Amino acid sequence: MHPTKQLYLFISLGIIIAASAFAWQLIQANKIIIKPVDTQLVSTNYYDIKIEDDDFTLGNPGAPLTVVLFGDYSCSDCQKKYSEITTFVKAHPQDVRMFLKNFPKGSLFFKANDLPERAAFCAGKQNNFWQFADAINEGSNKTDQKGLEQIANDLKLDTTQWSDCLTSDEATQKIKRVVDMSQTLGISTLPTIYINNKKITLEKDLDITNLLTRFIAK
Repeated sequence: MHPTKQLYLFISLGIIIAASAFAWQLIQANKIIIKPVDTQLVSTNYYDIKIEDDDFTLGNPGAPLTVVLFGDYSCSDCQKKYSEITTFVKAHPQDVRMFLKNFPKGSLFFKANDLPERAAFCAGKQNNFWQFADAINEGSNKTDQKGLEQIANDLKLDTTQWSDCLTSDEATQKIKRVVDMSQTLGISTLPTIYINNKKITLEKDLDITNLLTRFIAK
């Protein structure tokens, strides 16, 4: 056989083999069925979340539904969820109780600032925890010393007592226990919400008000 014809034959055979292999892969690919992954909205796992004596309750202390929000005063998503949940609790005060366990999340370049958490805790010592937390979440740039002092003054706290509490070991240890608890629970992102000790999957389109309504309707 002429060398040129032989070359054309090899090329043709190569093309046929490659086309056959591609066609086979295409057939196999068409057999693959991609099923959407269903994300559980409420986990089946039970998490041991300790409610401490110095935690502050919003709602009915004996309510059958318990919501625990782990957040950070400087986190915008946390502020949004805080607002949604507290609005719901205030609308259903006998059906729900809420606990807020905020702790500061630092970053690679910035140290975690727990001043807002200590400030709210110390306001709670004067029965103004939720009012203080509301004021932080509703205002902008209120997490520095000046902004927090303004909130304390607006709420007519005993500012001397409040200031002394800010630097106390009691306030520091309280926030440390929340941080330790978050690490034990494996919390890596904020906000994180638990309803009756079951973790909630916070998808972007989650309507927390609707979810809580379904819980109290059971």
